[in-house]
Amino acid sequence: MRKIFAVIACVCMTAAAGAEEIRVAAAISMKEALTDAAEAYQKAGGDEVQFAFGSSGALSAQVRNSRNIDLFVSAAEQQMDDLQADKLIDAKSRRDIAANALVLVVPAGAAFVPTQFTQLADPGCRRIAIGERRTVPAGAYAITLLTNLKLAEAVRGKLVYGENVRQVLTYVERGEVDAGIVYATDAKESGGQVKVAVTADAKDCPRVEYPAAVVAGSDHAAGAQEFLDFLSSEAGQKILAARGFQPPAPERKP
Repeated sequence: MRKIFAVIACVCMTAAAGAEEIRVAAAISMKEALTDAAEAYQKAGGDEVQFAFGSSGALSAQVRNSRNIDLFVSAAEQQMDDLQADKLIDAKSRRDIAANALVLVVPAGAAFVPTQFTQLADPGCRRIAIGERRTVPAGAYAITLLTNLKLAEAVRGKLVYGENVRQVLTYVERGEVDAGIVYATDAKESGGQVKVAVTADAKDCPRVEYPAAVVAGSDHAAGAQEFLDFLSSEAGQKILAARGFQPPAPERKP
C-alpha cells in the first residue's frame, strides 16, 4: 500500500497528481461506510474512488455487462460466487470485509411494536417490507429467516418488495408499512426514524457477510487492490465499525 502510508509531503503530492479513478460497485447498505473509507483513503494519498451503489444483484449484472467496474462489494456470497464461477473476478483478491445483522424495524412512532418475529403473523401487522429476494441479498436473507421460523406462508400476502434495502427502510420511515426487515446498519443510518423491534437470531438466519473482489480485466486492478487492502486494514476496519459493521469472520479474513 505504497500510497496509503506515504509520509513525505512531496511523495503524497506526486501520488495525487498521478492518481487514477477507481470505480467501485457496492451494496447500498455500505454507502456511508465506504464513502467515509474512500475519503480517508484519498486524504492519505490514495486514488480517487467513485461509487455505484445499489442492490448486489443489479450491480453484479453491471459487472457482467460493463468494463467500467474495478472493484465489486456484495452484501452476500451468492453474487460473488456466481461471478467467480464465470471467472469475472480475480479470485485471489476475494475476501470478506465486514459482517452485519438482520433486524426487524418499525416506524419510530408505531403503535404495533413486535417483540418477536412470530408476531408478524398477527392481524395488527398488515404490511411488511423486504427486499426483492432475487436481486437484494437482504430480501433473500429475510425469506430464509421467515421460512426457518415457519412464517413464510403466514405473511406471504403481507409482503411489499423493495428494489434495494434502503428502499425498504424508506417504506418503514414513511409509515407506508407496519414493519420491515433490513440490516442493523441501515436502522442506525435512519437516525431515529425507525425503531429496532427484534434482531434475528444467528440460528435462524445465515451470517451476513460482505465479500469484495477486484473485477477480472480491470484497467485499474492495482489501484482497486490497494483500496481493498485499505478496507481490510486496521484503519479501514475502524471506519466500517464506526458505521456499525462487524468484522468479518476470522477464517474469512485474507
